[in-house]
Amino acid sequence: MLSVKQKIIWLWQNAEKILIILFFLTFTLNVRKVFLTSFSFLNGGFNEYMALSISWADALIIGAIFIYTIKSLFGQQKNPEVAISYLNNKIKNKSSVIRNYYGNIVSHETFWVLLFLGWAGLSVFWSQSRPIAAYRFLVLTEILLFALISIKSLKSTKWLKASFFALVINGLAQSLLGIAQFVKNGSVGLRILGESILGPNIDGVAKVVIESEKYIRAYGTFPHPNILAGFLAIPLFLLIAEIATRRSNVSRETLLDFIPKQLLWILGIAIALGFVLTFSRSAFLGLFAGMTLFFCFLLPSRKLVSKHLVIPIIFAIVVAIAAFIFPLQKYSSFFSSQSMEERRLYQIVSYETISADPIRGIGIGQFVLNEYKKHPTLESWQYQPAHNIYLLVFSELGIVGFVLFSLFLIFIIFKILTNTTVIIPYYGFITLTYIVLRCIIISFLVISFFDHYFWDIKSGTIIFALPFIFLFSIQLKEIDEN
Repeated sequence: MLSVKQKIIWLWQNAEKILIILFFLTFTLNVRKVFLTSFSFLNGGFNEYMALSISWADALIIGAIFIYTIKSLFGQQKNPEVAISYLNNKIKNKSSVIRNYYGNIVSHETFWVLLFLGWAGLSVFWSQSRPIAAYRFLVLTEILLFALISIKSLKSTKWLKASFFALVINGLAQSLLGIAQFVKNGSVGLRILGESILGPNIDGVAKVVIESEKYIRAYGTFPHPNILAGFLAIPLFLLIAEIATRRSNVSRETLLDFIPKQLLWILGIAIALGFVLTFSRSAFLGLFAGMTLFFCFLLPSRKLVSKHLVIPIIFAIVVAIAAFIFPLQKYSSFFSSQSMEERRLYQIVSYETISADPIRGIGIGQFVLNEYKKHPTLESWQYQPAHNIYLLVFSELGIVGFVLFSLFLIFIIFKILTNTTVIIPYYGFITLTYIVLRCIIISFLVISFFDHYFWDIKSGTIIFALPFIFLFSIQLKEIDEN
């Protein structure tokens, strides 16, 4: 038994890790304090993109950053070290390995992200609404700092397992809430946890029409079903990878190996159902792209999945998609062109914005305000950002910001598509977890062509950062262990 003093010491030593795990478990709760600006109400309706807020997730992030900073100032954080003795024995070209280590984990991606963040910060000075621009810049900075701290803090099997499990439980809770909302066709009364007021006849609530009846789409505690779908894609991918691992001949030691097989299937089915009930076409397309890439990665390796197993899995996926889509095409609004027409409007505004200021853009977080000034007669709920992150970044940060953002993505995509093994010097074996995290990133990049929440909704930006956090945490873990 540990004494009280030992428990206190342990809690302090692991305080930021505990906050990070709690964050993965609860960041989806929309508990927040909203601060209005002079543009928060456009044509009589509240606009999410023109307001400031501080949330439960912010409190956890700031707490983790604060504790980590205090420890760093007092020298209580240990920096990861390259195992020189191991390298001397196993690797001839030590300098090349160290250069590859820092190149893969720090130099390229972090360099372009920091330049991009710096340009976003400069754009505050030429933005029409500086409070909104400064807020958006601070959100990006906060999430980047949290991501870097999480990468260093979770580089152990124990904490990675805890974070993966917390994320799966979070996904299960959000999925069950979304299922309950769809069945009830309205809110279930969890306003205290941030649930939106939902109903089939409320303007602005996302709905799907099935056999002439309006049904709300699953929201969870997110501000829109598409964001819930983007989040649920992460635990869904992780569970599929775990199931694939247990059907193969590779080692059973994975980050979710402690979950019983029956529970694994229950979790997968529940989260998949919640994902489907979001009726998010962009997320469905992203999932399909990611799963296709996932099985393409697995095909060359007989150790992971045999060809006899892959063929029926792919066939089952195709049949399931066909069985789901064709009935909806006839009897529902799932394939309605209304959302496409709305997206076309936002694209027109984006083209107008880019042509007016193509070099530096209008400033981070300014798209909706610019849209309101160009088209002041729209309904309040129609004032939304362009449903394409690449156009949105170009509009707000100009060609400079777009190029910096593109360079970051190019390095990520190049690594994902040209390396089928883990990108770790002197430790090059395939892991399904690592592969599936790459596929999640590709899935998100596909979604980014059709939606905007990864850029301008705080919870969406956090979701976008999650696979990167886990990806680099696993890299650091493997390097430290060897």
